[in-house]
Amino acid sequence: MIRAAILFFALVGVVAAADDLQTQSPTTTVQSFTAVEGADLMAKLEAAQTKASARQTPYWSAYTFDVRPGVAVDPAIREFNGTMNTIGDTTVFIGTTPTGQTVETRNLAIFLLRDAASNQITRMEVYNLERKREYSGYPVYWLGRANNEESLNYLRAIAAATPLDMLSERAVLSIALHDDARVGGMLKNFVSSSPNQRIRSSAVYWLGQVGGEQTFLASLVRNETEDNKIRQSAAHAIGHSRDRGTVVTLQGLYESLKDAPLRRSVIAAVGHSIDQQPAYTFLLSVAKNDADWESRRTAVKQLGHFQREDAAEELMKIYNTDANIEVKRAALRSLAETKNPRAQARLLEIARSDASSELRKTAIRGLSERGEAAVDDLLKLFDSETAADVRRSVLQSLSDIKSTRVEDKLFEVAKSNDAVDVRRQAIRLLGERVGKRSFDFLSQTAQSPTGDAEVQVQAVRAISERRSEESVPLLIKIAKSHPNQLVRKQAIRSLGETGDPRAVEFFREVLKNE
Repeated sequence: MIRAAILFFALVGVVAAADDLQTQSPTTTVQSFTAVEGADLMAKLEAAQTKASARQTPYWSAYTFDVRPGVAVDPAIREFNGTMNTIGDTTVFIGTTPTGQTVETRNLAIFLLRDAASNQITRMEVYNLERKREYSGYPVYWLGRANNEESLNYLRAIAAATPLDMLSERAVLSIALHDDARVGGMLKNFVSSSPNQRIRSSAVYWLGQVGGEQTFLASLVRNETEDNKIRQSAAHAIGHSRDRGTVVTLQGLYESLKDAPLRRSVIAAVGHSIDQQPAYTFLLSVAKNDADWESRRTAVKQLGHFQREDAAEELMKIYNTDANIEVKRAALRSLAETKNPRAQARLLEIARSDASSELRKTAIRGLSERGEAAVDDLLKLFDSETAADVRRSVLQSLSDIKSTRVEDKLFEVAKSNDAVDVRRQAIRLLGERVGKRSFDFLSQTAQSPTGDAEVQVQAVRAISERRSEESVPLLIKIAKSHPNQLVRKQAIRSLGETGDPRAVEFFREVLKNE
């Protein structure tokens, strides 16, 4: 895959606020660059070198190209449903907005950073011209638009000249982003001939996005002499492609392959097919019938992606009938993902009364994904539960929900006569919450002359996780004067981990008085 692992999103926030988008028109961006003239791309690159030579600083040369539709690079969006992968400073999105509109960016440019003395390329990025950037403070020489033939030939030469260099990976990405019929053949050539496995894997991924390459990708999956990671990448590429008929291809691979991990890769790939109905039918069959429990678990995980009533019903049946605990765990997680009301009721029932405490804890974590709507159920569950490990699981799940009622409960448990380990957990979770109320409580708990030592040690640990402006003075005070040696030692240990100048001065004074 493209260097960083592919991350799968289900309607997640991409940026937090409008101010973070930092957008401007492509015209404004280009106007801030230094334009160069030339008959073709190579002539413009030479002209940029001539202009840059007088400054003797690193410099960028940049040009636009015909961009593949349906692909976005650093788009100015808040929520996104699809896949995202990152290489260097370039983050590529393939998917839709919450309303189903394809996310794509058309104003992209290839940026090449060069060393002033040698004129060697040291870095390559694909940037969205609609996003504000500082370009590391280096000048940018603008080459305008390059036609596809000269751009692809130039990038292919870079990839071929540096087969074991990061630049070659960036060159493959840049090639893949071109809207040109020649891209597929170039990518297949990289797969067949490159000695760099990352380049090959990247090319395989992009073949899925280019489309029309199912036969080639399927042959890679079937090739028993090929590296297994490449075979798995090819299976995923088929699943992520926007071609129709991918489930038929993947089902054929599933039925013909003998290698179990590879078959599981095929199963996972089916879950991302755009052919939703045949994908659902296939995954349900595997989840119920495959002899390999890991394959069943993989299929069950994918069923959670389907927001349909019968998916929740089938997952509940699988939970009830499959004897393997890992498959049951996967069914619970997928039930939570469906957001189905009946599924949520079933999760609560399992959380309250299942014979397995481990499965109860999995159900509890699933309930917390409902957010504020789950607070009442989780609070009641905590109050009625007797098993300490389950209560801790409920507290942990509650702490993932931003709610004043949750914070009130954490304070209540931390102050109670509950089991020490449950109180310690409540204190730790309070330490993760930023606010004067929680800090004051931690301070009082740690400094109480009659407090339980284990609880106070946990309070000191929680204090040490706060901002140094708050924590260091209090830790020094506890280290100097707390009546309990265990608590003082924890404060000293925490101070030693801060590296704060005030802590250093405290240790200097201690050593001076020894």
